[in-house]
Amino acid sequence: MAVKSSSMQAMALALAGAILVPNEAEACSPDYCSYVEAWSSLEVLHASIPTDGVLLLQGVRHGDLAEEDWLDKVDLTVTRDGQPIAGAVEAAGVRDVLLWRPAEPLEPGDYKVVGSVDNPDDLPYEYCGPDLLEFDLGFQVEAGSSAPLSSPEATITETLIVGASEDLEDFVCCDGAMPYSYSFDCGGSGTYVEWSEGFCAARRGFGSLQVQATVAVELPPSTAAMVVRELLVEGQPFRPGFYDSLTVQSSEPICVAVQLRNLATGETALSQETCHGADVVAQLGDHAIDPAPALAAECAEGAYTCALTEDGWQWDAAHCTPWPAEGETTGDPTGGPTTGGPDSDSSDSASSDGSDGSDGSESSEGPASGGQDGLVDHGCACDSRAPSPLGALMLLGLGLLRPRRRRRYAVPKDMS
Repeated sequence: MAVKSSSMQAMALALAGAILVPNEAEACSPDYCSYVEAWSSLEVLHASIPTDGVLLLQGVRHGDLAEEDWLDKVDLTVTRDGQPIAGAVEAAGVRDVLLWRPAEPLEPGDYKVVGSVDNPDDLPYEYCGPDLLEFDLGFQVEAGSSAPLSSPEATITETLIVGASEDLEDFVCCDGAMPYSYSFDCGGSGTYVEWSEGFCAARRGFGSLQVQATVAVELPPSTAAMVVRELLVEGQPFRPGFYDSLTVQSSEPICVAVQLRNLATGETALSQETCHGADVVAQLGDHAIDPAPALAAECAEGAYTCALTEDGWQWDAAHCTPWPAEGETTGDPTGGPTTGGPDSDSSDSASSDGSDGSDGSESSEGPASGGQDGLVDHGCACDSRAPSPLGALMLLGLGLLRPRRRRRYAVPKDMS
C-alpha cells in the first residue's frame, strides 16, 4: 500500500529500537502453523442428519496436505447403544471437512462418534496440534430421508476492483515527492511505497471483476447441512463450501452459475447461468489509468516523473522530467487491457480507475499540467527537499527489507 510518511527519521528510530506497536506487530506476525501438517480440532458440523445422511466433521487443519492424504491417519468409530455401525471415512471435497458414510441407511436415534487423528510426531510448534488429536462426539439421526433439491435462486452483485500499480516506474509525483519502496521480511506480508512530502499517483492499474452470488437454500436444516454450495465458473467448480455467499474474481468477463450438491445422495441442482463484465472489459486486466484528476486535486506545483536509482529502490532526484512530456496528453487511455494477473492479489490494494482528465492541450493550466516553472521550484530539479533514504537504510540494516515486488491496493467500486 502507498503511505505518505511525515517523518522518516521517526520511522528509522523506531525501527532501530525494533519497536512495533501491538497491532503492527500482530499484523506482521507470520502464521508458523502454516508450515506444519496437523489438525488442531475436529467437530461435528451439524448435530442432526437424515436417515440417508452422512456425518460431516469440520476442523482446523494446517499445512498443504489434502484431506485425501489424511484418511489413513484417521481412526473413527460410530456406535448406537454401544453397537458399532459400519461405515468409512472419506474426503468431502471441501477444505477442512471429513465425511463418514454409513454402509446402510441409519435408524433414527442418538449416536456416538469417537476417534483420533494421528498428527506427525514432534511437531515444531505444540500449539499447532497435539501428536494425537482425540475426539468424543455425538449426533442424532432424524426420521425421514433427505429433502429433494430444487434449482436455487441466486442474487448476483458485481464489483469492479481497480488496483493502482505500486511499481515506482508507474508513479507521477509533485511538490517534492521522491517515492521509495521497501518490504518487511514477514512471510511476504507486503511491499510498501512511501514519500515524505508532496503527492504521487499511479499511471497504471489492474482491474478485476468480483462476482458475488448469494443463494437462498430453503431446505430442512438436517438436509441443508449436507448440501455443498459452489460456483461454476465457465462450467468449472470453484471453491465448494457451506456458505450461502460465494465470490470469485476474474481479470476478464466470466459466466457463472450456482450449483447445490447433496454429499449424501449425490443429487445436484443448478441455477440459471449469468454472464458478467462485458461492459467493463476495457478496465479489466493491466491497463493505463489517468493520474491527472488526482494530481489536479492534490498538487500545488507541476508534476514530474523520475528514473530509478541503480538499485531500483527509489527515485533518482537527478534524473527527472516534467509530466506530461511535451506532446503527450493526460486523458483516458485508448489502449485495451492485458489479461495477465498482477504479482499479488488485487484485493490487497487503493483503487484508482480510469476517468476523464484534462484535454491535454498546451494551453491547459493547473498544478497537474507539468509546467517547467513548478518543476524547477519543487520538483526533481531541486533535490534539497527530497527525503533522506535513512528509513530504507535502517530497514535494510535490520534485515527487514526484501527485494521489491509488485503490489496493488484496491478499493471496490460498486457497479450495480
